[in-house]
Amino acid sequence: MNIHHKRHIENNELYRQHERTIESIHSAVQRETPHLIHEFDLSIQEVNALNDFIDDKATLFRFLRKNNYSLPTALSLLLDTIRWRIIADIDNIRIPSVADDFLAEPLVYFHKFDKYHRPILIVNLEYLPKAPAGTDVSEYLTPLVIFVLETARLLLWDKSQERIKANVENPLILETLVLVDFKDASSLPTDIGLLKSFVTLLRRYPGMTGTVNLINFGWMYQGLWQMCKLVLSNEAKAKVNFPKLKDLAELIEQQDIVIELGGLDTYQWDLASDVYYAKYRQGLWPTPAISRRSSCSSIYHDTHTSPLLSMTSTGEKLARPPSSFSLYSTPLASLSPVASHTNLASVAKAYSNLSLQSKLGNGMPPRFRTTLKQLGDMMTTTSASSQYGQGVPSGILSEKLQAVQNSSISNSNPRRSPNWALRLLSQFETTTRYVALKLIKKLIRYRGTVYWMVACILLRNGVQELLQHVFLIMMEIVLKPTAGNAVGMRSLLSLTTGQMTL
Repeated sequence: MNIHHKRHIENNELYRQHERTIESIHSAVQRETPHLIHEFDLSIQEVNALNDFIDDKATLFRFLRKNNYSLPTALSLLLDTIRWRIIADIDNIRIPSVADDFLAEPLVYFHKFDKYHRPILIVNLEYLPKAPAGTDVSEYLTPLVIFVLETARLLLWDKSQERIKANVENPLILETLVLVDFKDASSLPTDIGLLKSFVTLLRRYPGMTGTVNLINFGWMYQGLWQMCKLVLSNEAKAKVNFPKLKDLAELIEQQDIVIELGGLDTYQWDLASDVYYAKYRQGLWPTPAISRRSSCSSIYHDTHTSPLLSMTSTGEKLARPPSSFSLYSTPLASLSPVASHTNLASVAKAYSNLSLQSKLGNGMPPRFRTTLKQLGDMMTTTSASSQYGQGVPSGILSEKLQAVQNSSISNSNPRRSPNWALRLLSQFETTTRYVALKLIKKLIRYRGTVYWMVACILLRNGVQELLQHVFLIMMEIVLKPTAGNAVGMRSLLSLTTGQMTL
């Protein structure tokens, strides 16, 4: 079985295995939607776009898979990404935003699918424009990268839904195939800051890139590749290939490969004929009258304010809070929770709905899971929101935590537990083991005194007389020529008999 086909089947099996966890994430994010609408004053169009993103189960699964199927971590990064999308106005980066600079030539476009049903993204670096003088290259190219990634996300989910409705086996398509043509490419940017910016953007779209094929990659670009390797993880570098044109037939049918890449397809791209851009990124929305209100913290963890690649369709730069995660979701800072009782309750309830297998997969201790469930039962979203608004007062939170602790103590009473006899036996065994170890340590420490005590006990009663007679017999044998000495020794031992007997 081909490695790409095998990966496709494994992805669908993993999705089915964690489908209940995905539903829990979906429910938790939906409960946060009213707070996001109120915080950012979203319009009807923006609310619809937010709901469409939340309903993208393939994206939820990719976040979960990228975070090793840990629900709290995946949910935290997903909600932080949602806030980033709202602040940067991602849904409004459409054709009018990038058409003048990037869509006049066939620079980047989607065309057909490979043998494993993955959309093919073709990138012709020959048409990559230079950034205007005085313009940062990262800021110049960021709208295009977001534009393409959003199109890919929507195309993958749309294709998966079509296959689900058609009852196709293993319907989910989670990745794209990327063909990057270096032919006639000149003056490519070599700024490592640009690569780091792209890496920062790609972590907002985890797991969407299946294989990246660098075509017509000459020796003059080796320095660029070495620089890329510095910022890519081993997993990302493993997805990069350097095939020849004839090798593309192993991935794509010959009639689906464009002529420029050695195929039989005579398709010539222009914006008017692009069905995917027209379907998913057509038209601009009305620009909000007020700018988005930035926050110094994400919904589920603290971050630090910094202007990173946040841009509206009009070119206005917006400050946004960057995430505390690296490209592959490695925390860069502490994940201390913010004062949001609604969020804590949402996480607790979402986690309590998981199956036992999913909980064990997350590696969370049972006692911590019980505490989370108790906190979720007490701190309901509705009542807490109406009473405390933006947070829970410290006094109220202390009382509730104390109630949880008292409940745990009362439940630990052995007489109230049906297994109190086993608990008592276990406690007795532990106490006995402790006393025995203490006694052994004392005996080792005072072993000289113990030896004398044992000797005195053994010399009581007839044992002392037996040893005395044995000693006399030995003396008689040794001192036989001088019998007088033996008689004298016998008399001496007889006198001491009373003193040595205890």
